[in-house]
Amino acid sequence: MSDRLSPSEWTVPEARRMVAQLRQVAGNELEYDGIELFSALCDYLDQLSGGAGFDRLEAGAELDSLARLVQRTRGRTRTGAVALDDHGVPIDLAGADADPLYDTLVRLDQPVNAAVTLAAGRRLAAELASTDGWPGEVGRALQGLYTYLDQLYGGPGTFTELLTPEERALIAAGAAGR
Repeated sequence: MSDRLSPSEWTVPEARRMVAQLRQVAGNELEYDGIELFSALCDYLDQLSGGAGFDRLEAGAELDSLARLVQRTRGRTRTGAVALDDHGVPIDLAGADADPLYDTLVRLDQPVNAAVTLAAGRRLAAELASTDGWPGEVGRALQGLYTYLDQLYGGPGTFTELLTPEERALIAAGAAGR
């Protein structure tokens, strides 16, 4: 695997540089939300990288090692935020039998203000990727980030929730020790 965020033509450093510059030229909410989501996901990956910063895609044994660490750590700590159904019963958003209608309640908990959920972000990435010019490239770079995060979480479609701050610290410590 290269550092290209396939299906985008951009590498991780190019995408981060371009997206930072594009923030000033976003012409509509869709473009701006895509830029914010890309930045938020990169910030999240920065936190998981053990302080080195997210500037490349892990591959081979390094990817396998990081993915095992993420999968072992995932779900160890409670989020502290409880979503309730119409009857006041807590909803388990992490379970395989969770109601997909509630997936939009899982908000991106990042230092930047991302306006979309993780599930809505996948749709946003696809919508942007189908356009021309730089918005399409941002959408394809987002698709590349989702694919990479899916690999870390265990396979296609498994990146459905963010790790808690405590879990992120465990991953970062483990990643730094690799």
